[in-house]
Amino acid sequence: MSQNRLFPTCRETQSLLSEAQDRNLPLLHRVRVRVHLWTCTACTRFSEQIHFLRKAMQRLGKD
Repeated sequence: MSQNRLFPTCRETQSLLSEAQDRNLPLLHRVRVRVHLWTCTACTRFSEQIHFLRKAMQRLGKD
């Protein structure tokens, strides 16, 4: 991710959202993702979808 830009691109944001499913992101990356999500409905939907899929997979594992 480019550190010299305040706002990450959609591609960078989606990559970070995926990474965040497996590990904690550094504070700067979390802030940049949050700022991007405030302004981008497509990435917000992507975030909701991966969250839904993760929950669904967890429930499948319990059955």
